[in-house]
Amino acid sequence: METYSMEFRIVAAKAYDECGSSIEAAEQLGCSASWVRRLIQRRKLTDSLEPLPHQHPDTRKLREAELEQLRQLIEAKPDMTLAELAAALGGAASVPTVWRATQKLKLTLKKSPRTPPSRTGPTSRRNATSGSGSSRR
Repeated sequence: METYSMEFRIVAAKAYDECGSSIEAAEQLGCSASWVRRLIQRRKLTDSLEPLPHQHPDTRKLREAELEQLRQLIEAKPDMTLAELAAALGGAASVPTVWRATQKLKLTLKKSPRTPPSRTGPTSRRNATSGSGSSRR
């Protein structure tokens, strides 16, 4: 939703001041009467016609304290699963929320270490590389 320009807001306030009716001012300007009423109400409360800043609600489930607790849990035991971490936080967040929090904190969970190559060689053709010493007969 786009906001009206300041010039239009000033014209709307003047139209309201002249006729004293939000309905008549709205009909003259082609906007809604409820918008004119809210504009005049805002002018009375704040002495300004400026649009209100957009306010996005804070929908984060984990606050700073929980994020720090998550960081400490991962440092203490990095091989915990996301479900175990969610349970350790006392059910404050779901598994996907814990995942997003680890991404936000740039924390990594334990990765499986690289295993040494097999002594017997590759067992499938897909994993075999040419010249690896194994030959098909």
